[in-house]
Amino acid sequence: MKMDQRENLIRRYLLGELTGADQTAFEQELLRDRGKFDRVWDVENEMVDSYVRGEMSRADRKRFEAHYLASPLHRERVAIAEAFLTIIDEAPGETVEVREKEPGVPWRRRFLNFLRSPHRVLGVMLVMALLLAFGAVWSYIGGARLTAPIADVQKEAQTELAFLRQRERELASRNRELEKEIADLRQSGESLKTELEQSRRRRQSPAPTVLSFLLTPAPVRGEKAPPQTMIPRLTGKAQLLMELDGDDYANYQVSLQTVEGREILRRRAGKVRLSKDRAFATLPVNAGKLNLGDYILILFGQAADGGSEEIDRYFFRAP
Repeated sequence: MKMDQRENLIRRYLLGELTGADQTAFEQELLRDRGKFDRVWDVENEMVDSYVRGEMSRADRKRFEAHYLASPLHRERVAIAEAFLTIIDEAPGETVEVREKEPGVPWRRRFLNFLRSPHRVLGVMLVMALLLAFGAVWSYIGGARLTAPIADVQKEAQTELAFLRQRERELASRNRELEKEIADLRQSGESLKTELEQSRRRRQSPAPTVLSFLLTPAPVRGEKAPPQTMIPRLTGKAQLLMELDGDDYANYQVSLQTVEGREILRRRAGKVRLSKDRAFATLPVNAGKLNLGDYILILFGQAADGGSEEIDRYFFRAP
């Protein structure tokens, strides 16, 4: 970039004509290059000289007052420059001649000529306090100019750090949710595995054995009684079989009683056919729950018209 273009960019920066992005980029460039910062300082001094001496164009003067003088530090700087010019202009002798002969000389050069005049002791005494204030203000202005971009960078860094911490908390929360989901899936898998194992064992376990006992009808009077059937007190189910003489009934019903006549149960009997000519009425019982003693099982036949009649009686014993 040529020098005139660089100076024009600096003047636009000092007059507030750069966009926000261009201004930020320019200030970051000044932070990296001390030489460029010094160049800005020189151009700024020239602009203050031009303003104080009234040589700035009307348009630049308006922008200078609207933007540059909006800062209290900048107003202090211009006030110091105006004070120097006032002291120099009010001094007699050579200073007046220099001002008259050299109307375009900057106030800083006029100030140096003033110090070389016979009144330099008085001039030094008058301006020493202003020089000290001038140096302090310039130092503060330079520091403030550098501090503002640094503060912006720090603010951006803090914002980014807060965002990263929030993101970290969100990721940690999501991680906990995923861990819980994984734990639930693992538990569900264990439960399913247990159910499958139990199902496999049930399939492998042999079917429970159901013992069948054929009951003999009670003899009619005068006939020899056959041996009485014994139902052992086994755990599990037993099936009592009563052979049917023909199959003349639609349904069958049984009544289980003690020999004393107390009815224990009454229900519909099942029916199985082992061959074409042989059928049995069936009654499942829990052999383990039969008390010790003798029992009577009465078989009834129920016709299609609803009529019912006793077919046979069977005796057995639970030892």
